[in-house]
Amino acid sequence: MSIALKKSFSRLSFSRQFMLAIAAVLLVGMAVIGNWLERQIESSEVHRAAAISAVYVESIFAAQLHEWSGGEVVDSETHAVLDRVFAQGPLQREVLRFKLWDTNGRIVYSSDDEQIGKSFPLGGQLAAALAGTVQARISDLDEADNQPEHLHWPQLLEVYVPIRSATHGRIIAVAEFYLSMENLGRDIRTAQQHSWLLVVAATAAIYLLLLSLVRRANDTILDQQRDLRHQLDQLRAALDENDRMREQLREAGASTTALNEEFLHRVAADLHDGPAQAIAFALMRFDELGEVYCGATVSQGDAAQDLRAIREALNSSLRDVRNIASGLAIPGIAELSLADTARRAVRDFERMSRQTVEVEIVDVQDDAPLAIKIAVYRLLQESLANGWRHSPGAATRVSVQQNDAQLVVEVVDQGAGFDPHAAAMSGRLGLAFMRERVRLLGGIFEIDSTPGSGTCIRARLPLPVEEATHA
Repeated sequence: MSIALKKSFSRLSFSRQFMLAIAAVLLVGMAVIGNWLERQIESSEVHRAAAISAVYVESIFAAQLHEWSGGEVVDSETHAVLDRVFAQGPLQREVLRFKLWDTNGRIVYSSDDEQIGKSFPLGGQLAAALAGTVQARISDLDEADNQPEHLHWPQLLEVYVPIRSATHGRIIAVAEFYLSMENLGRDIRTAQQHSWLLVVAATAAIYLLLLSLVRRANDTILDQQRDLRHQLDQLRAALDENDRMREQLREAGASTTALNEEFLHRVAADLHDGPAQAIAFALMRFDELGEVYCGATVSQGDAAQDLRAIREALNSSLRDVRNIASGLAIPGIAELSLADTARRAVRDFERMSRQTVEVEIVDVQDDAPLAIKIAVYRLLQESLANGWRHSPGAATRVSVQQNDAQLVVEVVDQGAGFDPHAAAMSGRLGLAFMRERVRLLGGIFEIDSTPGSGTCIRARLPLPVEEATHA
């Protein structure tokens, strides 16, 4: 049973365990304090009644029996005086029985004549009264000298008052009288009930106050636990996002390495198939021209034609080399703002294609990182070049906007459109390079296009928080 209770108790919340423990402590304390107050109230009422009665009895003896010296059984005259006071007068309703003891433990007077002359051993409260102190108690009348009273009453207030000699002040007798418990008992019970009500009310108030404090503390702890769990969930989500970003960066790095290698192969092929072929042709013509001139068999017209062919081949090679070089570097971009970088990419395209592009740049910060500016330039350069290559003359619009800490770049044309999935499978480097640039910066790259319905290329690039707040 105790093990089951312990298990049930351990399954409760800490606040409920605390309140149960406090309730047990308060109940024990209430019982102890209530019982102590009961005894204190009873003792106080008894001593108060005894003190009043003692003063009254002493005043009666001082007035009526000032000449009695004690020691012997009272004479008939003194007996009659005591009967008029305690047995026949108004005190008989309050003092139910009166006894007068001498210093040897003999009853020298009693309102019950049958007890006069009886002797009992000195002890208890009688001995204490003979020593000079007023004694009082609620008696169950179970002692030898109380047998006659026990036949009539179940319980009485028993008071012992020492009587002193009027001449020399020594104790000459002890007056014992019995008071009814009816009124006194009612007063004691009323006072005890009030004390218990006070103790119960105080205990309930303390418990409710502690309950309120514990509930507030428990609510605070629960709120803090919820906040901690929420923060922990956010931290886990951030860690998961970091892991995802790290995996994306790893994949993007591997993909970029492969794309760079493929790009280098394309540059090599372009150089081999373009400028290298033209230069080889020019060198070959130089060799032939040299042989001709050495043999002096060529005419002047043929020589001029050969020179023009060589000149055109070299100029073509020079243009191809310059075009390739201009596509590999962006001079002066570090000094440009983000908006100026976007405008420059559009102007470079317009100058090359002689085609007008609609541009919209809204709420773009100036101090974007260099990597963002390079990505924006390359995105616009590649997107516009692809649209012009596949749909020359189609209307084109460029939009660059900033939403909080995100930069959104869109290039929309009304050209022929294409199938993005088929384009990705064909290994077109332009789209792959744009996608990997965006992924390396932690952004999102989107293509919305269908054959015959134009193309929308959209990139969402994250901006650093400390820089985005200045936008």
